[in-house]
Amino acid sequence: MQLKWKSKEAIVGYLFASPIILTIIIFTIYPIFAAFYYSFTDYNPLNARNLEVTFNPQETLEFHLGFFQNEVSSINEIKDYFNLISFIKSDVGINLDNEKENIIKNYFDTKKLLQDFVDGKLNKEIKISDLMDLYLKRGSSKFKKYIPNFLGLENFKKMFKDQYFIISLFNTFFYSIIVVPVQTFLAIVLAVATNSKIKGVKFFKATFFIPAITSSAAISMIFWMIYSRPGILNRFLSIFGFQPIAWLENPNTALPAIMVMNIWTTAGYFMVTFLAGLQDIPTSIYEAAKIDGATSSIIFWKITVPMLKPQILFVMIMGTIGCMQVFDQIYFLIKNMRNITISYYIYKNAFEYGNMGYASALALILFAIILFITILQRKFIKEEY
Repeated sequence: MQLKWKSKEAIVGYLFASPIILTIIIFTIYPIFAAFYYSFTDYNPLNARNLEVTFNPQETLEFHLGFFQNEVSSINEIKDYFNLISFIKSDVGINLDNEKENIIKNYFDTKKLLQDFVDGKLNKEIKISDLMDLYLKRGSSKFKKYIPNFLGLENFKKMFKDQYFIISLFNTFFYSIIVVPVQTFLAIVLAVATNSKIKGVKFFKATFFIPAITSSAAISMIFWMIYSRPGILNRFLSIFGFQPIAWLENPNTALPAIMVMNIWTTAGYFMVTFLAGLQDIPTSIYEAAKIDGATSSIIFWKITVPMLKPQILFVMIMGTIGCMQVFDQIYFLIKNMRNITISYYIYKNAFEYGNMGYASALALILFAIILFITILQRKFIKEEY
């Protein structure tokens, strides 16, 4: 009886949790496995829906042949003007590999297609897959559903010859190495400052945290105005005799400018994590240190920082993951390929170039790098006090 009640309780629990479980499976777990599969293929999202596109075969043939249907009375008048492969590839719009091209050459019923054109049977909207099913004697299954070609390790080999992958990977590491330590240290300093008993501390907490909850697009636009030639920064520097600089257009200054913006927006967010850690440090430790004559700097480096090791590990891991995946600021503000990061390069391959298979391989490499760095951080930065 007790087991039966526990089983009912478990079922009810899973029913209540099922929406979030399904959400995780659909939007997290499935994309991971899909990306792993696509990384070994030449998957192109533009081709995935290609076979589902509807078109009018009569109009397409009229364009290909140069004759209107009502002007033709027999196949003999148009057969010399018809090129099967050109019609399928250029006019219908199907991308053909060697296998599909051989199927078209050997099994496509050209005579039936042209006869239906002459008889006026093609003046209707039809899916490309249905057309191929109608006129192919064999092999029509290859045109029913888009199946990317399996490439093995070709996408991964391609990376070593891709200069933009190497540039984006270097920029990502450079960005992370600078930003993570600086934002972590700044967050600790801000947390210690806001944890002190001074007047107006709540105002400073809110001020430091506001950038973390502000839209990334809005912040990017603000910094675009700051960094532009007639912007606030150049106006301020002109007071000291400096010439205006296009901070975001110069490859030597664009990435450091984005780093400064990122540090400013994230330090306040991680400050909250360190504030929570500071609340757990017993005040008696600080009192004992002061009685022993410890200075503020000694207390900070010998007590505060060591006692915040669990929070430092968390912030460094989360900061590294965020920096390795930085995308939005690069997308909004960087206009040259010398300063791109790997996340932005993944986006360009997937959604601008249509190379989803290669983009998936890049994403898999990024995942492996982040996992490796996280393991190293956990190994060398212990959580214990």
